Amino acid sequence: MDAETARVGTVYRPVVPAGTLCRMLAVIACYFLATLVVGAAFSTRIKRVSDYLIAGRQLGLALTTASLAAVQIGAGVILGGAETGAAYGLWPGMWYGLGCGGGLILAGLVAAGRMRRLGGVVPIDFFAARYGERRWVRLFAWLCNIPSLLGIFAAQVMASGLVLSGFGFDFTFAVLTIGAVILVSNVLSGMWGVVAVDLVQIAVILVGIPIAAAAAVSGGGAPALGEILATPFIPRGLWTKAVFLITPFLFSISVSYDAFIRYQAARTPRVAQWACILSGLLVIGASFCAALIGAAGKRAFPAVADGSVLPHVVTTMLPPVAGGVVVAALLAAAMSTANALLISLAGCFSRDFYNKVLHPGAELDDLPHGTRNARLALAVALVLGVAAALRARGILDTIIIFNYPYMGSMMVPLLGGLLWARATSRGAFAAMAVGGAIGTAAFLAGAPGPLHGWFNIDLGLLIAFAVSGLVFVVVSLTGAPSPRPAGAGTVSGTVGAGAVTDAPWSAPRTP
Repeated sequence: MDAETARVGTVYRPVVPAGTLCRMLAVIACYFLATLVVGAAFSTRIKRVSDYLIAGRQLGLALTTASLAAVQIGAGVILGGAETGAAYGLWPGMWYGLGCGGGLILAGLVAAGRMRRLGGVVPIDFFAARYGERRWVRLFAWLCNIPSLLGIFAAQVMASGLVLSGFGFDFTFAVLTIGAVILVSNVLSGMWGVVAVDLVQIAVILVGIPIAAAAAVSGGGAPALGEILATPFIPRGLWTKAVFLITPFLFSISVSYDAFIRYQAARTPRVAQWACILSGLLVIGASFCAALIGAAGKRAFPAVADGSVLPHVVTTMLPPVAGGVVVAALLAAAMSTANALLISLAGCFSRDFYNKVLHPGAELDDLPHGTRNARLALAVALVLGVAAALRARGILDTIIIFNYPYMGSMMVPLLGGLLWARATSRGAFAAMAVGGAIGTAAFLAGAPGPLHGWFNIDLGLLIAFAVSGLVFVVVSLTGAPSPRPAGAGTVSGTVGAGAVTDAPWSAPRTP
């Protein structure tokens, strides 16, 4: 460890001159203020709960692209990518970003346009249209989705707190401050404010992260860059780790809550389709820069811990204002994803539980106190997520393992139902049961608790997908096509800009 770095617990804090630190913090404070102002400005657009959750289905290509990219360019892609790049090299540092970016591109090619054309608010609206409306499925999806979204949200807040604690702030104070900024911005403006802030945050990320990458490369020179690029894509002994980081979001983003809600917020199916493809390319580009910071920075500062390479590059190799922009980009990456996840949690509660479990005969926009309850759900989720962030350990592990129960159970029935006309409700329910059991077992083996370490979870979700898919196909083929239940087969939510209503479902056309 070099003389300019002091170790405090597991966090390495670079010693920054007071004047430099003040200028960097001024840039960060301006970023926080801009976030709050934008949120307040867009709060006037909230007239009904669908405005709050899906922005009235009025987002154009720029805002939809920025929002989809901002969901994925979070702590995992930037901070996790830099740390993995420092530990294993450039290409391993991109694994998680390739999974997220590739997942968005795949969603654009096969799912986004079709899902937007069918309408709805959350993925289970499609499930209900395809296999019939059932309250227990709504309740199951809601309960499974809570740990999935909360775990990822907690990881983003934790990462933001670590960034600020690296500059001398108490970690708990930093997490609470981040939580307060996110709370005010989201409660005020819902999806409209989130996507407007996402556009600002993506701009900051796309400026700040390449600046840091250029600085890291300059420390080692052109010969070092050639050696970095020549590292193997999968180093010896790391193939299961590559599967663990690439697979989950590569296959699951197409039917995830955060992506589905943004499909529905897009103005047209074509906007949703192209926004996914463009945002996927942005995610891969940001991932390359983050991994390059880690790999090149580790060569320039071999004594610095892997997780501290990125902040060390920022504080030692950049002028104060540029450093402030990069730190703001790090915060933007984590906070933009946190914003998106809170809206997804509010949508999951409002649509799956409050509407379809408690008030199944009502339309979403006609429910009493719908917007107020969505805001309340968002606030409660934030409090729980902040509490979890104060106890969580390991950004990428927290992001991925909390995703196992929901995606293990729901990915195959949702994506299979979209792409395969022969799929049946019996096949979907069997796949849910098997995939959910495997996903939950892998989650319990990876989360702290009595079953932790029971088996290697790197391949857990891939196994859940494979077995669930096999069961889905076999059960669907061995039985007669399911008759459509009376009253089922509708996607709730029209594709227009009006209120959320029930529209007949029909087989999707290729976009």
